[in-house]
Amino acid sequence: MQGCLEPAIFLRFFNPKRGSFASYKFHFLMADTPKQKKGGIFGLLSLTKPRIFTAIALTAWVGLLLQKDFLAYGQWASWVILISTILASAGGAVFNHYLERETDQLMDRTKHRLLVASDPLMLKLSLGFGTFLSVAGHALCWALLGPVSAFWLFMGFFTYVVLYTMVFKHRSLWNVTVGSLSSAFAILAGNTAITGELTTPGIILALLSFFWNPVHFWNLNAFYQADYQAAGIPMLPPKIGANKTILLILAHILAMLACTVALWAYSDLQMVYLIGAVGLCLLLFAMNAQNLGKGTDKLFRRNFIFSNIYLLLLYGVIILDMVIYDYHP
Repeated sequence: MQGCLEPAIFLRFFNPKRGSFASYKFHFLMADTPKQKKGGIFGLLSLTKPRIFTAIALTAWVGLLLQKDFLAYGQWASWVILISTILASAGGAVFNHYLERETDQLMDRTKHRLLVASDPLMLKLSLGFGTFLSVAGHALCWALLGPVSAFWLFMGFFTYVVLYTMVFKHRSLWNVTVGSLSSAFAILAGNTAITGELTTPGIILALLSFFWNPVHFWNLNAFYQADYQAAGIPMLPPKIGANKTILLILAHILAMLACTVALWAYSDLQMVYLIGAVGLCLLLFAMNAQNLGKGTDKLFRRNFIFSNIYLLLLYGVIILDMVIYDYHP
Protein backbone atom coordinates (compact mmCIF):
# COMPACT_ATOMS: atom_id res chain seq x y z
CA MET A 1 0.00 0.00 0.00
CA GLN A 2 2.89 2.34 0.64
CA GLY A 3 4.59 1.89 -2.73
CA CYS A 4 4.92 4.65 -5.29
CA LEU A 5 2.93 4.75 -8.48
CA GLU A 6 5.99 4.02 -10.57
CA PRO A 7 5.44 1.66 -13.48
CA ALA A 8 8.82 0.15 -14.28
CA ILE A 9 10.60 -1.59 -17.12
CA PHE A 10 13.12 -4.31 -16.30
CA LEU A 11 16.03 -4.82 -18.70
CA ARG A 12 18.90 -7.28 -18.51
CA PHE A 13 22.40 -6.47 -19.72
CA PHE A 14 25.60 -8.49 -19.70
CA ASN A 15 28.06 -7.22 -17.07
CA PRO A 16 31.60 -8.06 -18.30
CA LYS A 17 33.17 -7.43 -14.87
CA ARG A 18 30.97 -10.05 -13.23
CA GLY A 19 30.73 -12.32 -16.25
CA SER A 20 26.96 -12.50 -15.83
CA PHE A 21 23.75 -10.70 -16.64
CA ALA A 22 22.45 -7.94 -14.37
CA SER A 23 18.92 -6.56 -14.14
CA TYR A 24 18.20 -2.86 -14.22
CA LYS A 25 14.93 -1.21 -13.33
CA PHE A 26 13.85 1.95 -15.16
CA HIS A 27 10.99 4.04 -13.75
CA PHE A 28 8.62 6.55 -15.29
CA LEU A 29 6.55 8.67 -12.92
CA MET A 30 2.78 8.55 -12.91
CA ALA A 31 2.07 10.41 -9.65
CA ASP A 32 3.82 12.07 -6.74
CA THR A 33 6.90 10.08 -5.74
CA PRO A 34 9.54 10.82 -3.13
CA LYS A 35 12.16 13.16 -4.51
CA GLN A 36 14.60 15.80 -3.36
CA LYS A 37 13.18 19.27 -2.84
CA LYS A 38 14.22 21.85 -5.41
CA GLY A 39 14.63 25.49 -4.58
CA GLY A 40 14.39 28.67 -6.64
CA ILE A 41 12.46 28.85 -9.88
CA PHE A 42 12.52 25.08 -10.41
CA GLY A 43 11.03 24.60 -6.97
CA LEU A 44 8.21 27.02 -7.73
CA LEU A 45 7.57 25.37 -11.09
CA SER A 46 7.26 22.00 -9.36
CA LEU A 47 4.28 23.40 -7.45
CA THR A 48 2.30 23.83 -10.68
CA LYS A 49 1.73 20.07 -11.17
CA PRO A 50 2.70 20.00 -14.88
CA ARG A 51 1.09 16.63 -15.61
CA ILE A 52 -2.23 17.87 -14.27
CA PHE A 53 -2.25 21.26 -15.99
CA THR A 54 -1.31 19.56 -19.28
CA ALA A 55 -4.30 17.22 -18.98
CA ILE A 56 -6.66 20.07 -18.02
CA ALA A 57 -5.46 22.23 -20.93
CA LEU A 58 -5.92 19.37 -23.38
CA THR A 59 -9.41 18.78 -21.96
CA ALA A 60 -10.34 22.44 -22.49
CA TRP A 61 -9.00 22.33 -26.05
CA VAL A 62 -11.11 19.29 -26.92
CA GLY A 63 -14.10 21.27 -25.67
CA LEU A 64 -13.11 24.00 -28.13
CA LEU A 65 -12.97 21.43 -30.96
CA LEU A 66 -16.68 20.79 -30.42
CA GLN A 67 -17.53 24.48 -30.68
CA LYS A 68 -19.51 25.46 -33.76
CA ASP A 69 -17.15 28.27 -34.84
CA PHE A 70 -13.94 26.28 -34.36
CA LEU A 71 -13.02 26.34 -38.05
CA ALA A 72 -13.30 30.13 -38.17
CA TYR A 73 -11.32 30.91 -35.01
CA GLY A 74 -9.77 27.61 -34.02
CA GLN A 75 -6.09 28.23 -34.70
CA TRP A 76 -5.54 31.30 -32.54
CA ALA A 77 -8.28 30.40 -30.08
CA SER A 78 -6.52 27.06 -29.52
CA TRP A 79 -3.37 28.79 -28.36
CA VAL A 80 -5.30 31.14 -26.10
CA ILE A 81 -7.38 28.43 -24.41
CA LEU A 82 -4.30 26.25 -23.94
CA ILE A 83 -2.18 29.04 -22.43
CA SER A 84 -4.93 30.52 -20.25
CA THR A 85 -5.96 27.10 -18.94
CA ILE A 86 -2.36 26.15 -18.19
CA LEU A 87 -1.86 29.39 -16.25
CA ALA A 88 -5.11 29.12 -14.28
CA SER A 89 -4.67 25.41 -13.56
CA ALA A 90 -1.04 25.89 -12.54
CA GLY A 91 -2.07 28.71 -10.21
CA GLY A 92 -4.71 26.49 -8.64
CA ALA A 93 -2.12 23.76 -8.12
CA VAL A 94 0.19 26.19 -6.30
CA PHE A 95 -2.65 27.22 -3.98
CA ASN A 96 -3.41 23.54 -3.39
CA HIS A 97 0.20 22.92 -2.36
CA TYR A 98 0.10 25.92 -0.03
CA LEU A 99 -3.19 24.97 1.62
CA GLU A 100 -2.28 21.28 1.97
CA ARG A 101 1.30 21.72 3.24
CA GLU A 102 0.52 20.51 6.77
CA THR A 103 -1.48 17.51 5.56
CA ASP A 104 1.17 16.65 2.97
CA GLN A 105 3.79 16.02 5.64
CA LEU A 106 1.62 13.21 7.06
CA MET A 107 1.53 11.22 3.81
CA ASP A 108 4.41 9.21 2.38
CA ARG A 109 3.31 10.13 -1.14
CA THR A 110 3.48 13.88 -0.54
CA LYS A 111 5.85 14.46 2.39
CA HIS A 112 8.67 15.53 0.05
CA ARG A 113 6.73 18.37 -1.54
CA LEU A 114 8.43 21.75 -1.55
CA LEU A 115 6.16 23.60 0.89
CA VAL A 116 6.27 20.92 3.60
CA ALA A 117 8.25 22.57 6.43
CA SER A 118 9.29 25.44 4.12
CA ASP A 119 10.56 28.76 5.42
CA PRO A 120 8.21 31.79 5.52
CA LEU A 121 9.90 33.40 2.51
CA MET A 122 9.17 30.41 0.27
CA LEU A 123 5.57 30.37 1.47
CA LYS A 124 5.17 34.04 0.54
CA LEU A 125 6.84 33.47 -2.83
CA SER A 126 4.53 30.57 -3.58
CA LEU A 127 1.43 32.64 -2.74
CA GLY A 128 2.61 35.44 -4.99
CA PHE A 129 3.46 33.00 -7.77
CA GLY A 130 0.09 31.25 -7.54
CA THR A 131 -1.76 34.58 -7.54
CA PHE A 132 0.15 35.81 -10.59
CA LEU A 133 -0.53 32.64 -12.58
CA SER A 134 -4.21 32.58 -11.67
CA VAL A 135 -4.86 36.24 -12.47
CA ALA A 136 -2.88 36.07 -15.71
CA GLY A 137 -4.75 32.98 -16.92
CA HIS A 138 -8.21 34.37 -16.22
CA ALA A 139 -7.38 37.84 -17.56
CA LEU A 140 -6.03 36.38 -20.82
CA CYS A 141 -9.13 34.23 -21.24
CA TRP A 142 -11.47 37.15 -20.51
CA ALA A 143 -9.68 39.54 -22.86
CA LEU A 144 -9.34 37.22 -25.87
CA LEU A 145 -12.03 34.53 -25.53
CA GLY A 146 -14.76 36.45 -23.74
CA PRO A 147 -16.36 36.63 -20.28
CA VAL A 148 -18.39 33.41 -20.58
CA SER A 149 -15.32 31.30 -21.28
CA ALA A 150 -13.48 33.07 -18.46
CA PHE A 151 -16.42 32.38 -16.13
CA TRP A 152 -16.24 28.61 -16.72
CA LEU A 153 -12.46 28.71 -16.35
CA PHE A 154 -12.89 30.47 -13.01
CA MET A 155 -15.53 27.96 -11.91
CA GLY A 156 -13.00 25.17 -12.46
CA PHE A 157 -10.40 27.08 -10.45
CA PHE A 158 -12.87 27.93 -7.66
CA THR A 159 -14.14 24.35 -7.45
CA TYR A 160 -10.64 22.91 -7.12
CA VAL A 161 -9.12 25.47 -4.75
CA VAL A 162 -12.10 26.44 -2.60
CA LEU A 163 -14.82 23.79 -2.78
CA TYR A 164 -12.56 20.74 -3.05
CA THR A 165 -9.36 21.70 -1.22
CA MET A 166 -10.71 24.03 1.46
CA VAL A 167 -14.26 22.75 2.06
CA PHE A 168 -14.95 19.15 1.06
CA LYS A 169 -11.61 17.33 0.99
CA HIS A 170 -11.28 17.05 4.76
CA ARG A 171 -15.00 16.93 5.55
CA SER A 172 -16.85 14.68 3.11
CA LEU A 173 -16.52 11.21 1.61
CA TRP A 174 -17.81 12.73 -1.62
CA ASN A 175 -14.91 15.14 -1.97
CA VAL A 176 -13.76 13.47 -5.20
CA THR A 177 -17.21 13.92 -6.74
CA VAL A 178 -17.11 17.65 -5.97
CA GLY A 179 -13.58 17.96 -7.34
CA SER A 180 -14.71 16.21 -10.54
CA LEU A 181 -16.57 19.35 -11.56
CA SER A 182 -13.23 21.10 -12.22
CA SER A 183 -12.38 19.22 -15.40
CA ALA A 184 -15.98 19.46 -16.61
CA PHE A 185 -15.83 23.23 -16.26
CA ALA A 186 -12.56 23.28 -18.25
CA ILE A 187 -14.38 21.65 -21.18
CA LEU A 188 -17.14 24.27 -20.92
CA ALA A 189 -14.50 27.03 -20.93
CA GLY A 190 -13.19 25.76 -24.24
CA ASN A 191 -16.65 25.10 -25.62
CA THR A 192 -17.85 28.69 -24.99
CA ALA A 193 -14.73 30.43 -26.31
CA ILE A 194 -15.49 33.30 -28.72
CA THR A 195 -19.25 32.74 -29.10
CA GLY A 196 -20.15 32.37 -25.44
CA GLU A 197 -22.60 29.60 -26.38
CA LEU A 198 -22.58 26.06 -25.04
CA THR A 199 -23.07 23.26 -27.54
CA THR A 200 -24.82 19.96 -26.83
CA PRO A 201 -21.66 17.93 -27.67
CA GLY A 202 -19.65 20.14 -25.30
CA ILE A 203 -22.11 19.55 -22.44
CA ILE A 204 -22.08 15.79 -23.06
CA LEU A 205 -18.28 15.66 -23.09
CA ALA A 206 -18.24 17.65 -19.83
CA LEU A 207 -20.56 15.06 -18.28
CA LEU A 208 -18.31 12.25 -19.51
CA SER A 209 -15.32 13.97 -17.89
CA PHE A 210 -17.29 14.40 -14.66
CA PHE A 211 -18.01 10.66 -14.46
CA TRP A 212 -14.43 9.76 -15.44
CA ASN A 213 -12.80 11.58 -12.52
CA PRO A 214 -14.12 9.30 -9.72
CA VAL A 215 -13.10 6.25 -11.76
CA HIS A 216 -9.59 7.69 -11.88
CA PHE A 217 -9.28 8.96 -8.32
CA TRP A 218 -11.11 6.20 -6.41
CA ASN A 219 -8.60 3.73 -7.83
CA LEU A 220 -5.83 6.02 -6.58
CA ASN A 221 -7.53 6.47 -3.20
CA ALA A 222 -7.89 2.70 -2.79
CA PHE A 223 -4.23 2.15 -3.57
CA TYR A 224 -3.09 4.87 -1.15
CA GLN A 225 -5.82 4.48 1.46
CA ALA A 226 -3.31 4.04 4.31
CA ASP A 227 -1.79 7.41 3.39
CA TYR A 228 -5.17 9.15 3.39
CA GLN A 229 -6.16 7.54 6.69
CA ALA A 230 -2.88 8.64 8.29
CA ALA A 231 -3.60 12.21 7.19
CA GLY A 232 -7.20 12.05 8.40
CA ILE A 233 -8.64 12.66 4.93
CA PRO A 234 -12.02 10.94 4.46
CA MET A 235 -12.05 8.89 1.28
CA LEU A 236 -14.77 6.57 0.05
CA PRO A 237 -12.77 3.32 -0.54
CA PRO A 238 -11.67 2.76 3.10
CA LYS A 239 -15.17 3.61 4.34
CA ILE A 240 -17.27 1.35 2.11
CA GLY A 241 -14.70 -1.32 1.25
CA ALA A 242 -13.03 -2.46 -1.95
CA ASN A 243 -15.96 -4.31 -3.55
CA LYS A 244 -18.51 -1.53 -3.09
CA THR A 245 -15.95 0.98 -4.37
CA ILE A 246 -15.41 -1.10 -7.50
CA LEU A 247 -19.16 -1.42 -8.05
CA LEU A 248 -19.47 2.36 -7.78
CA ILE A 249 -16.59 2.74 -10.25
CA LEU A 250 -18.33 0.38 -12.66
CA ALA A 251 -21.56 2.39 -12.36
CA HIS A 252 -19.63 5.53 -13.30
CA ILE A 253 -18.09 3.76 -16.30
CA LEU A 254 -21.58 2.79 -17.48
CA ALA A 255 -22.55 6.46 -17.20
CA MET A 256 -19.45 7.26 -19.27
CA LEU A 257 -20.58 4.72 -21.86
CA ALA A 258 -23.98 6.42 -22.08
CA CYS A 259 -22.25 9.79 -22.58
CA THR A 260 -19.98 8.23 -25.21
CA VAL A 261 -22.93 7.08 -27.30
CA ALA A 262 -24.83 10.33 -26.70
CA LEU A 263 -21.85 12.36 -27.97
CA TRP A 264 -21.97 10.37 -31.20
CA ALA A 265 -25.75 10.78 -31.48
CA TYR A 266 -25.77 14.55 -30.88
CA SER A 267 -22.70 15.52 -32.95
CA ASP A 268 -21.31 14.89 -36.41
CA LEU A 269 -18.74 12.41 -35.12
CA GLN A 270 -18.73 9.21 -37.17
CA MET A 271 -17.98 5.51 -36.82
CA VAL A 272 -14.26 5.84 -36.10
CA TYR A 273 -15.16 7.72 -32.93
CA LEU A 274 -18.06 5.44 -31.99
CA ILE A 275 -16.15 2.18 -32.39
CA GLY A 276 -12.96 3.49 -30.78
CA ALA A 277 -14.63 5.29 -27.87
CA VAL A 278 -17.06 2.48 -27.05
CA GLY A 279 -14.24 -0.06 -27.25
CA LEU A 280 -12.09 1.99 -24.86
CA CYS A 281 -14.97 2.35 -22.41
CA LEU A 282 -15.72 -1.37 -22.46
CA LEU A 283 -12.03 -2.13 -21.91
CA LEU A 284 -11.98 0.24 -18.92
CA PHE A 285 -15.08 -1.51 -17.55
CA ALA A 286 -13.58 -4.99 -17.99
CA MET A 287 -10.31 -4.02 -16.31
CA ASN A 288 -12.09 -2.63 -13.26
CA ALA A 289 -14.55 -5.53 -13.13
CA GLN A 290 -11.55 -7.87 -12.94
CA ASN A 291 -10.84 -6.45 -9.49
CA LEU A 292 -14.24 -7.50 -8.06
CA GLY A 293 -13.80 -9.98 -5.25
CA LYS A 294 -10.06 -9.25 -5.20
CA GLY A 295 -9.54 -5.57 -4.38
CA THR A 296 -5.78 -5.88 -4.82
CA ASP A 297 -3.39 -2.95 -4.75
CA LYS A 298 -1.84 -4.19 -7.98
CA LEU A 299 -5.13 -3.95 -9.89
CA PHE A 300 -6.16 -0.64 -8.30
CA ARG A 301 -2.79 0.77 -9.37
CA ARG A 302 -3.07 -0.67 -12.87
CA ASN A 303 -6.59 0.68 -13.34
CA PHE A 304 -5.56 4.12 -12.09
CA ILE A 305 -2.77 4.23 -14.66
CA PHE A 306 -5.00 2.96 -17.47
CA SER A 307 -7.65 5.57 -16.71
CA ASN A 308 -5.07 8.20 -17.74
CA ILE A 309 -4.30 6.30 -20.92
CA TYR A 310 -8.04 5.92 -21.62
CA LEU A 311 -8.58 9.68 -21.55
CA LEU A 312 -5.67 10.39 -23.89
CA LEU A 313 -6.84 7.70 -26.31
CA LEU A 314 -10.42 9.00 -26.19
CA TYR A 315 -9.27 12.48 -27.18
CA GLY A 316 -7.09 10.92 -29.85
CA VAL A 317 -10.07 9.02 -31.30
CA ILE A 318 -12.14 12.23 -31.38
CA ILE A 319 -9.40 14.08 -33.24
CA LEU A 320 -8.79 11.17 -35.63
CA ASP A 321 -12.49 10.98 -36.48
CA MET A 322 -12.58 14.72 -37.15
CA VAL A 323 -9.58 14.52 -39.48
CA ILE A 324 -10.84 11.47 -41.42
CA TYR A 325 -14.39 12.75 -41.91
CA ASP A 326 -13.55 16.48 -42.22
CA TYR A 327 -15.70 17.25 -39.18
CA HIS A 328 -17.64 20.53 -39.18
CA PRO A 329 -19.43 21.28 -35.86
